[in-house]
Amino acid sequence: MAKLGLVCTMLTPENMAIKKAAEAAGAQLSIIRDEQAPFSLHGEPSLSNLDVILARSSSFTRSLYLSRLAEYAGVPTINSSSAQSLCGDKALTSAFLMQKNIPTPKVLLAFSPSSALQAVEQMGYPCVIKPPVGSWGRMVCKISDKHAAEAVVGLKDSLGHYTDKVYYVQEYVDKPQRDIRVFVVGDEVAFSIYRKISETSSSSFITNLNHGGAAEEFSMTDEMAELVHRTASCFGAGIYGVDLIEYPDGHAAVLEVNHAPEFSKSAGEKAGQVAEKIVKFALAKAKK
Repeated sequence: MAKLGLVCTMLTPENMAIKKAAEAAGAQLSIIRDEQAPFSLHGEPSLSNLDVILARSSSFTRSLYLSRLAEYAGVPTINSSSAQSLCGDKALTSAFLMQKNIPTPKVLLAFSPSSALQAVEQMGYPCVIKPPVGSWGRMVCKISDKHAAEAVVGLKDSLGHYTDKVYYVQEYVDKPQRDIRVFVVGDEVAFSIYRKISETSSSSFITNLNHGGAAEEFSMTDEMAELVHRTASCFGAGIYGVDLIEYPDGHAAVLEVNHAPEFSKSAGEKAGQVAEKIVKFALAKAKK
């Protein structure tokens, strides 16, 4: 049986479900914790001795480094480092989607406070400022007027990380109090849900389940299914959380694509089945 590596930061509910599914499948599982040991650039044995790796670090940076090391050693990584590098940076994701003619909200990119304020004025109010790298809706701000723009841009300019100096200014879409998460494994949709804004935070526009959003299963339209399939195919066979947003006229666009999506809250009772699909897909990609 193939030797499967699970690269992670901690044993989250998702990683525990994958561990259980791997053991049930009879796979020889190695759990590689990204914080607990140094890694050699001269052929790290904890990576090179494996047949396939599932990259599920909580850190985008760690995941990318370790995936590259594994690939240099000839070990397939899911998702590939090239897919991760695109999905993990919202600016690169948006540019890639546009290049592939995938419908996605308009974005302006700026690299200084003055050009960021110009971008906001050009985009128009309201608009959204996001960090290019991040998750769980952190630092995502709806900008309703010039005063809010100056405050948010000023705050970002005072922060120390280099990504805080990148201003990702996105079109605001007046969505119907929800967006859509579609979980893709290979060429199969494992599940699709509405992520609804919590009734207790109706003034917010963020639907992330870790911010109190609620999951509700639903069936995609044929148009949405075609869009999701086309999107996932552009990034290469893998495991993706494709987020769709609905415009007031009903048409859907791709908001972002997640390369290591969580699924314990969104899949609910189906989480175990999703983990089984992930393990089956990974083992099929193992080097021969």
